[in-house]
Amino acid sequence: MTYLFFLLLTAAWFYQFLALVCLGRFFRPLASSAPPVATGPGITVFKPLKGLSPLSRECLTSFLTQDYHSYQVLFGVRDPDDPVLALLRELARAHPRCELSVVICPEDLGLNPKISTLRQLMPRARYDLLVIADGDVLVGPDYLAQVAAAFRQPGVGLVSCPYRAGPSRTLGSALEALTIAADFIPSVAVAHYVESVRFALGATMALTRQALTAIGGLAPLADFLADDYQLGFRVAQTGLQVKILPYVVETCNPEMSCRDYLSHQLRWARTYRICRPAGYLAYGITHALVYSLAILLGAGLAPWAWGLVAATLVLRGALAGFSERRGLKGSLPLWAFALLPAKDLLAFGLWLASFLGSRVNWGGRSFRVTPEGKLAPSK
Repeated sequence: MTYLFFLLLTAAWFYQFLALVCLGRFFRPLASSAPPVATGPGITVFKPLKGLSPLSRECLTSFLTQDYHSYQVLFGVRDPDDPVLALLRELARAHPRCELSVVICPEDLGLNPKISTLRQLMPRARYDLLVIADGDVLVGPDYLAQVAAAFRQPGVGLVSCPYRAGPSRTLGSALEALTIAADFIPSVAVAHYVESVRFALGATMALTRQALTAIGGLAPLADFLADDYQLGFRVAQTGLQVKILPYVVETCNPEMSCRDYLSHQLRWARTYRICRPAGYLAYGITHALVYSLAILLGAGLAPWAWGLVAATLVLRGALAGFSERRGLKGSLPLWAFALLPAKDLLAFGLWLASFLGSRVNWGGRSFRVTPEGKLAPSK
């Protein structure tokens, strides 16, 4: 059995080194890329919203102050009594030159509320380059220009961006930010170079109207949980290229409890397992700390086995630090990196737990995820 764990640890170490190389390559063009052209297609930005967060004003304003020549912003709100509407009215007065519309989207067009809102906004879209951005996303003033420049390459159908978590205010939110930096973004970088990209990152996604029409519009996604994965996968199936731009956006990091963190990660794990079963099974080999600890126990706590554990911790810390500081340019406090061993053990437990059911909690409701990745009310 010890030999099996040696093989698994070797594979896990190889993955960590591969991820470091891929991260270095992926983020390298960000600093050296030429500035985008000042002209480009008109852009419609869709912002489905629900409720307020401490950074709502800053996040929404970042889309109203873009250094881009022609774009409109469509805010979609499901509830006419949503408190975000007062902020939107204030922002409309503060930015009179921005082409901004606030639309109440009361219909329930499927179990995915984001897709339902987007479908009700779509008839108001003036332009043929479409950007879908979550309400809690903060972008730089050159975001639209950078995205538009990516579509100058022929054959590109969809572009999305990696994201970092904003400031962490609780233990759960620190674990969330650490998971993004240490696990999620490295896996995206590896996928970017090892396989063709057939998924999108849901914080911000841009696609052409032609690509959206080719996949049948948004209606087929009405009941899918992982709408970002489905959108990228379906665009790739049409033969158009799906790109991940080395432009980092920031998501508001909510004040999560540890229970909230575990619930969110379990939902993500079960969704990933269903969407990409082979890739998710292979993801099991990346849990280096677990395998080094198994060797340590099997070797009777021998000094050389402690060395393997120490080397694993150094390698994991290097990957997390490089991803967070050099790649994402994040602000995760140093104390949060001390959570890495605990997070890695939790990640292995969540990986195992993802195979034990299909129930997830989302938006305060309980659902079952079908083998196709669709939502179904949990009985």
